[in-house]
Amino acid sequence: MSERRDKSNKKFMLLSAIGIFMVVDHHTFTAFYFFGNVLPYDSFYMPMFVLISGYFNKVDSETNLWNYFVKKLKTLLVPYAGISLAAFAIQQLINRIKLGSGMASLPSGYLSYVFKRIVTIGAYGEIVEPMWFVITLFVTLMVYALLRKFLSRFWNSFVMFALFCGLHLFVVYYAKSVEAGSLTYLLVPLKCMFFLPFLELGVIYRKYLEKKHSLLSGGPKIAILFGLLLLNMVRTLYLPNAYDVAFDSIDNLSGFTSPYIVTPLVSSIIGIFFWMTFVELVGKQVAESRFVNFMSCNTFWIMGLHILFFNILNCVLMEISLHIIEIRYFDVAAFRDTEWYFWGISDSVKMLYVLVGVTGPLAFKWCFERISVPVNGLITRKINLSAKKAAVRGACSALAYVLPLALTFGILFGCAKAQSGQESGPELPMGETEPTEAPEFDPFKGIVVTFSGTDGSGIADITRDNSEMTIPMSIEYRIDKASALSNGDVVTVYAFSDYETIEDAAEEIAEAGYSLKTAPMTLTVSSLAESGENPGGEPAGASEKRVYVYYNGDTTTVSRYLLLLDKLSDDRDAMVTLLTAWTHIETGEAEAFYDSHVTMDESAVIYETEDSTEAYRIWKAFEAAGAEISVFHAE
Repeated sequence: MSERRDKSNKKFMLLSAIGIFMVVDHHTFTAFYFFGNVLPYDSFYMPMFVLISGYFNKVDSETNLWNYFVKKLKTLLVPYAGISLAAFAIQQLINRIKLGSGMASLPSGYLSYVFKRIVTIGAYGEIVEPMWFVITLFVTLMVYALLRKFLSRFWNSFVMFALFCGLHLFVVYYAKSVEAGSLTYLLVPLKCMFFLPFLELGVIYRKYLEKKHSLLSGGPKIAILFGLLLLNMVRTLYLPNAYDVAFDSIDNLSGFTSPYIVTPLVSSIIGIFFWMTFVELVGKQVAESRFVNFMSCNTFWIMGLHILFFNILNCVLMEISLHIIEIRYFDVAAFRDTEWYFWGISDSVKMLYVLVGVTGPLAFKWCFERISVPVNGLITRKINLSAKKAAVRGACSALAYVLPLALTFGILFGCAKAQSGQESGPELPMGETEPTEAPEFDPFKGIVVTFSGTDGSGIADITRDNSEMTIPMSIEYRIDKASALSNGDVVTVYAFSDYETIEDAAEEIAEAGYSLKTAPMTLTVSSLAESGENPGGEPAGASEKRVYVYYNGDTTTVSRYLLLLDKLSDDRDAMVTLLTAWTHIETGEAEAFYDSHVTMDESAVIYETEDSTEAYRIWKAFEAAGAEISVFHAE
């Protein structure tokens, strides 16, 4: 039988469970979004996890640094490696299901690519992207322990908190001043400095604030909640956009859209103390919940595996849609293209993703315990433990943790290698060797550009066959001119990797064993209907409107333009009604929203936003309304 851990500190048990729920909810484009319009999840939840670690992190001049290092290695990096291996193995099965024969084998140099990604971003791939936090937390704890050990004679928590805040502000200033994606090997030390004040804040709360905070009666606690909400409401009035209180993409230190470098620090403290007070107020009602306790004890597993379970759900939906009954608006091609695809037809479907993202990893952990604990017991019973019983037990526990996952990974990796060998072609004659020249990587292989519309007002649309991708990297494409096209125009397609030009990724591609083909793709526009004709077969002059959703977020150097074609009226009230229905806001708010964000001309309705989540929501709204969608990139 598996061991059941019961956390005695029920307040922080519930706080960590709320935090991990927010992570999953945020990654499904916020199905629940509790107080999120005022306290966005990504304005505080990662610093909150660091504060929780700081609360329980007790190091001082007497701490044995080697024992401390081994303990954190076992509790952070060993599970990190095990979960990553398990996720990679299951990801190969998912790719086999969704790509079939189009699944590419692992390229040479893949391990070096993975290593580089782990020591920069912090995770081997997008399907375990949230695991970046583990590497950052481990480094932050080690740095803090060293500082606390050797500066213990001079240590004052309030002084150190102020110094750490200075480092935090420097990181935000520096990250805002450089191009996104350019920090690479500086990311981990910079993220360490970003999180240090919250680690010390956890210590300050434990030593000086917790008792006073807990002794407050219900009235003052409610007043604190309303005061913090009001404070954030007032702050949004002085920021260019309400969402600027948040900060996206801490894994690569981007998304600091507020003009003030102090915003992330203030936003984090407000969000953390709001939810800490909320837990103080209502925590007793759920303090004995076994599910909340199990969820809190396994935040690590939920953090690492929830996106994987999103993809497992997508696999089930895809198989149903392809072989049983077509699921409306489930985009199989989009799912095959990215691990971050969601069937976003409604909020109820988002809730399904949240449920799967939370319960799936917990069920996986429950099953894992049924394997690892008996294995651990079997090993320990077979060994004469004598005086080193505790040390051997710890080693056996770690072995039992990793062994089943490593075995699964080894089997699947061997299958992938076998498949790669079968597809490698005929053997070379005796005495001949492979040519030393690296194979060429063409980032435009599999790219198809189609032109539609009428001569003089045509549009370009990019699609990609993902099975042609020989290197596992995220690539985006931009057309220098994607609208108002005429027959005979020459357009150029450019490639970007991780928000850099593809040429900037040449070193990474070389490490994977390929040489880069850098020439952009050029095409001549043709097949556009003559002016006055309607390629859709309807009479010329029909009330066709083009709806552009512009996403000009500061997190990218390449703006994303989503072009939606629909038969739309230029009637303002009709558009407000549509916005009201699909954004779930009151009609009066939709009118103000429409007036501040939407413009029109004779041929287009233009909606502009710097909020990627809002852009996605509007995009899916028009898609669900039956719009024909063409996605392309432009400056």
